[in-house]
Amino acid sequence: MVLIAIFAYYQRKKISAYYLLPIIILVVASLGFYHAKLSYDPPLLPSDIAGQTIKVQGVIKSKPAIVGIRAETFSQKVEVKKAVDEYGNLIDLQELRLFSRVALKPATEYLISVRIPRDAFHLNPGGGKGPISGFAVEIEAVAAADIGFFGETRVRLNSFFKDNFSKESAPFLMALITGERSLIAPETWHAFRVTGLAHLLAISGAHFGLLLVILFGAIKLLVNLLPHNILNKLTIYFTPTQIAAVPCIPFMIGYLGISAMNIPSIRAFIMITLFLIGLLIQRRGYWLNTLLLAAVIIVTLWPDSILELSFHLSFVAVLCIGIALSSITDGAVELKDSLNLKEKRGTADSLFHRFTAMLRRYCITSATITIAATIGTAPLIAYHFNYFSVVSLFANLVFVPIIGFVILPLTFIASFVFLVSGIFPLRPLIDGIASFVLAALKYIAQWDFVAVGVPAFPSILLLMFYFGLLLYVVINIGIIEPGYRSGEGVNASKIWDIIAKPSVYKLLLPLSIAIIPFLIYTGIKTFEQSGIRITYLDVGQGNAAVIELPDDRTLIMDTGRNGFQVSRFLSHRGIEKIDAIVLSHGSPDHAGGIWSLVRDFEVHEVWDNNRLVYPKEFLRIIKQRGLERGDLISGNGYRITILHPYDGFYTLYSGGIENNDSLVVRIEGTKNSFLFTGDIGREAEEDLLRLGMHLKSNVLKVPHHGSRTSSSEAFISTVSPEIAVISAGRNNIHGHPHNETIATLASAGTRVYRTDRDGAISIAELSDGTLQVKTWREFQMVQADSIKDEWMNLKRLFWVW
Repeated sequence: MVLIAIFAYYQRKKISAYYLLPIIILVVASLGFYHAKLSYDPPLLPSDIAGQTIKVQGVIKSKPAIVGIRAETFSQKVEVKKAVDEYGNLIDLQELRLFSRVALKPATEYLISVRIPRDAFHLNPGGGKGPISGFAVEIEAVAAADIGFFGETRVRLNSFFKDNFSKESAPFLMALITGERSLIAPETWHAFRVTGLAHLLAISGAHFGLLLVILFGAIKLLVNLLPHNILNKLTIYFTPTQIAAVPCIPFMIGYLGISAMNIPSIRAFIMITLFLIGLLIQRRGYWLNTLLLAAVIIVTLWPDSILELSFHLSFVAVLCIGIALSSITDGAVELKDSLNLKEKRGTADSLFHRFTAMLRRYCITSATITIAATIGTAPLIAYHFNYFSVVSLFANLVFVPIIGFVILPLTFIASFVFLVSGIFPLRPLIDGIASFVLAALKYIAQWDFVAVGVPAFPSILLLMFYFGLLLYVVINIGIIEPGYRSGEGVNASKIWDIIAKPSVYKLLLPLSIAIIPFLIYTGIKTFEQSGIRITYLDVGQGNAAVIELPDDRTLIMDTGRNGFQVSRFLSHRGIEKIDAIVLSHGSPDHAGGIWSLVRDFEVHEVWDNNRLVYPKEFLRIIKQRGLERGDLISGNGYRITILHPYDGFYTLYSGGIENNDSLVVRIEGTKNSFLFTGDIGREAEEDLLRLGMHLKSNVLKVPHHGSRTSSSEAFISTVSPEIAVISAGRNNIHGHPHNETIATLASAGTRVYRTDRDGAISIAELSDGTLQVKTWREFQMVQADSIKDEWMNLKRLFWVW
């Protein structure tokens, strides 16, 4: 009622939207937070189910990916429909990463007993807590249930696509029409991501909008082709636009139904429906009002949407497109008048000019939409996904029209005909075009410059950019909106007069707020001198560290069990290639993620202790380099020395052969040194003591997760570390780190950091030789109970890992 009153008052008084916008924002926020407060249910903490075996009913949403180098273990994503803990309590779980010894069939529903590790989540930059992972204990296929009319329709279409289209185009067409993405191959995902077209693989406002353009245009054309006497009778009461809008609504409802009706699809449907209603009541010019009203409805129904990336991307893209199209309305009106004049002349020459003018208008509009959406969403994409597609503008200009105006409508209409008659027309044509588009995208994705990694940047830059955008809307909306609303267009000379006058701030002030902070930050980072930076990642009961060297080389010291945490962190840092993966030994908690990293990154070499055995196919794609005591690798500002093992070393303890054979690596910077020890035990430590002062290091990666079978007093005394890092899983069954190890380090006066408590730990050597230590936990926003907490939260907006 409040919203209705505001809009009614606005229409009656013709108040400028300059004053209306803050009111709408306040109403949206108030409704959203009020609804959230009423429906708030404390979310499940991963620690609540850590160590349990839970029951999960869900659908496999990805193809199986092999992880590990010893035994075939498959990793797949599960969309959870229902989950209960050991006591029968419902678990609020939407997604699960499942590890299993068998590959499960994508797009199939299973009932799975899942063992959740004691360290069920990991605290790393770029990954946050990430999806909960677990290991399959029992697997049972779920019998088909009653899924309703739209569900049966979706299954029927998916089955037809899989059985009658090529293996490349079928998953792509399923993603466009039914929203089923589990069969999309990793190389296809990669091609769409790096070309800036990933948004096309998830049904959203773009799909509804593109489909509506085709349907609306076709229906309106048919209306205009009606016999003159029928058309005259119809247009007494309704315009052709209103007549064309009505049949579009059931088509949009049908598309929503077969697209699985997820929240992004429903959001898109709401916005399209409001647009169609605007056409029916002849208020299509109120694009900003429609967008804000859609936001009100969405946030009211789903308060959590205000924090979801998909909502941010959709809202920002539509906002930027609306602003951009508003600025070219004047040209559209002039073009329309010109076309009407030439149409009256009726000559062949006028028809040619009409066609060329329409083509020019289409190109200008397409370019405007693409540029606006690309620029508007680029900061969000760079912040969350840490990459920027260099070819995004080109790819969207070329491929979006082909996919949106050819493949999507043809497939949608053919699907509708198939559902009615059992005949799928134009199948070879659709299959051929889709296969061609996919082949072209994969070819472009192979270009070296197609996308660049973007290192993480402070969140304050993101806030400033969109604050500048919002400020632009608030300041200029009174200029743009009225002309666009009335259909008169925006007079370009008036805009120029405004810009040329002292009110130039109306344009420059918002742009300065949005762009200048990015330019300043980029300049600072470009000329910043950096030394060795090592990040000890939280991989649970395992080991993994990312070593960034002064000459821009990147080493990975152990991978953890699956490599996912390393992969996410590398993306967070904008790193696309790995110079070497260093494996201390072959235990799964140290080397299990190598397959994942080799598959997802450009890896030059693998270094090890020369005692590991690899599958033949692995050595065909990667170069292996065995290291031993005395090997030296140096570069600009650093030196890497191998201290252990060597050919003549043998251990008497049979249970610790592999651990005691761990590679021990010492990395020296300008004034500091870092020692990595793998899982060595007392025997290896005693052998290393003969090296004396060559062991001394400022930072020690504590052996074997802090076990009492390592870290003897003599060894710690010889190394004499200022800082010690322990990598261990939360509540692990071994009790690591042991109290004896903690006591030994404390007696040596060593500062101790632990991944199970601190999350990821970064230690960097600054230009003056001092060591800078950061932990994941220090970077997290906290619930403020005092002014000091608020101040720290504010400072965190400016921090970056």
